[in-house]
Amino acid sequence: MKLRIFTLLLLACLFGWCVQATFAQDQPVWQTAEAMREHGLVAQTALFRPNPNLAQISADLQAVADLYAMALQKDIVAISPEVDVAISTAIADAQAAGAAGDGASLALARGQMWTHLLHGSYLVTLAALENGDAELADEWLRLREYRRSTIVNLVTSPADAVMKQVLRGAVEPTDAVLIVDSDLRDTTFFRLREALDELDEAANAQFVTRSAEWVGKAQGYFALLEADFVSKQGAEAAADIWLALDEAAETAVTEDWQTVNEQTARVRQNLASYQPIAFTEEQLAERAQLLYLYTDLVWIEYRDAVRDGEITIDIEYQETITFRNQAETIFEELRPTIEANDPAAAARLAEIYKEIEEIVMVIGPKADVELLVSEATGLIDSGLAIDTSATDTGASLTLIDTLLNDVLAAVEAGDYELAETTRIEAYAFFETGPEVKLANRAPRLARQIEGIFWEGSGGEEGLAAMIRHQAEPAVIAARIATLRERLAESEAFLGAETNNTVTIFSSVAIIIREGLEAVLIVGAVIGFMRTSEATKKYVWWVAAGVLVAIVLSILLWWGSLNLFVITFANRELLEGITALIAVAVLFYVTNWLFQKAYVSDWMSFVKEQVGKALTTGSAFGLAFLGFTVVFREGFETVLFYQTLLFDSDPQAVAIGFIGGLVVILIVAYLILQASVRLPLKPFFTVTTILLLVMAFNFVGTGFRGLQEAGVVNATWLSWMPENLLMIELFGIYPTVETTVAQLGFVLLVAITFGWSLLQVRQKEVNSAVQN
Repeated sequence: MKLRIFTLLLLACLFGWCVQATFAQDQPVWQTAEAMREHGLVAQTALFRPNPNLAQISADLQAVADLYAMALQKDIVAISPEVDVAISTAIADAQAAGAAGDGASLALARGQMWTHLLHGSYLVTLAALENGDAELADEWLRLREYRRSTIVNLVTSPADAVMKQVLRGAVEPTDAVLIVDSDLRDTTFFRLREALDELDEAANAQFVTRSAEWVGKAQGYFALLEADFVSKQGAEAAADIWLALDEAAETAVTEDWQTVNEQTARVRQNLASYQPIAFTEEQLAERAQLLYLYTDLVWIEYRDAVRDGEITIDIEYQETITFRNQAETIFEELRPTIEANDPAAAARLAEIYKEIEEIVMVIGPKADVELLVSEATGLIDSGLAIDTSATDTGASLTLIDTLLNDVLAAVEAGDYELAETTRIEAYAFFETGPEVKLANRAPRLARQIEGIFWEGSGGEEGLAAMIRHQAEPAVIAARIATLRERLAESEAFLGAETNNTVTIFSSVAIIIREGLEAVLIVGAVIGFMRTSEATKKYVWWVAAGVLVAIVLSILLWWGSLNLFVITFANRELLEGITALIAVAVLFYVTNWLFQKAYVSDWMSFVKEQVGKALTTGSAFGLAFLGFTVVFREGFETVLFYQTLLFDSDPQAVAIGFIGGLVVILIVAYLILQASVRLPLKPFFTVTTILLLVMAFNFVGTGFRGLQEAGVVNATWLSWMPENLLMIELFGIYPTVETTVAQLGFVLLVAITFGWSLLQVRQKEVNSAVQN
């Protein structure tokens, strides 16, 4: 009986092993590797429990060994017996640690096992490509890691992209080797630096298990890079890195945190001049732009975040930290290039980023951060020997992508208020940078992106609406993914070579789009005032208002660059309020015109009442109208031209500006001629209608500005079409608030003008009765 039971148990075990073996062989390589990692994690977690079940832990770790032996070992040992030994050793160390209940040693072995598997995948993939085996290469390439997309603007992995072409037969496998090799080494170097950062952070927090796992990963990452590192930096430097990593591994397990930090710094010092791949000029320029931009933003955010040693705007403080970290990460990528040009600059930049971190962490003096950032940007300029101060589209989009990640992180944390603030900031970078060019090159796409940022586009809600009613993180994540797709699509338009013809048309479009409204209104008002000798002298009142608006717009722009900060929200608030003030003045003027043209006897008014009326306030009102309609667009126009000049020929911009200005002057001349040649009543009728249409537009755009400033909600109307022409001509946006405001304006006009017409009829009745 006992023999029979033993035989049955043995058969059951053999059957289970066969099932596991079959399953392991059938599933993809990457999935087997993930299963190995999962078993290891389960064993690691079990050690933290009271009275851990060592037998179960041993079973999980045995499953790791079995999966490797049955599914992965054959391909790896055929290419690199050394990597096979490293993986097998790590698995054996994990089993020994699990049996001993040693959590730190188990974590170290798990980190080593995973990254040695990545090393094996790297070698098998390259060997398969060299041997022309595209299917095997594709199978093993899937066992890899990716660098984080918020650091550089890489939409897809070069290795993945070329592998698709290999499988389609468009590229020979051997021709793909260099691309795949470069991509995987670049990713591994990024992950190595990240592992060192995580190791420092875990050691500072005295987390034994995390420290051990990260140092284990660092060892595996460097093993993958070692051959390339030795060819560029020498065997002595590589040996020193191994000594430092081995000592860090030993001291992480024994909790000697000071030594761990010292060895991490030692590794970084040896890696400082190493660069796994040579950047193209385009890649170098893009990273340089990002480094300059993130570094500059550290001061901009910290300046607004802190006052008198206290945090006044929490989101600005958090973004100071984020941008400093991003800047330091990109600096590590570019350090070899900077060091080749200016070793002293590279060393000083490394010190600066650490000094900034120390100041920011204790909410130190703003003046110190300003000086350090100023010094850093100067060193970046000299160390990279390229112009990094110009705005780069890729850098702007990457920054937006970083902020979108922050939006999603805030939503996942349940902080929807922080998510909304970050969303507005992300849109501000889009609206003041890429959108300026995109609006001229692909206006429909620009409107779609704006809609996704705000109330909605394409029949779906936008981020503003979703955040307002606190949609589920998964829903918001899907919308952000759509936004990223549109932003990636915009790169084709934004990254296109800017020729002078495109620049001229863009320049013409800016001045006409921003200035035509003001010219129509001011021209109509001046035309009205030139209809009689009594009112001509007051034309200068309007001209003075226009002149003051132009000067103030330029001063405000200069002040925003040199004296104070005008945030995106404040700018939109200023534009919104100015537009609504213009509506009030336009409403007054149109009523006044209507009264004089239809209710009063115009000629008698001109002879007897105009002088009195204007001197008692109407002239000032007309001058104020000229000021508001010009100032509303003036500041934004200057910003748009500043952005256009960043990557365009100044001469082409000037030609376009002059051409657009000529068009506007012709329109103004035609309006003034019409005021002289047309009969008074038709001219006043046309002028009144024109001013009312402008006022209607200003109501929509004014409330839209308040929405973008976060002062007024934006409730999306799904049934209302998104028509770019209607938005530009009439300020009709698909939101409840702008629609209600414009309907209210129409109702107010109908009531007041209806009352005036009623007076006309009453006057006619009274006149008929008297006759």
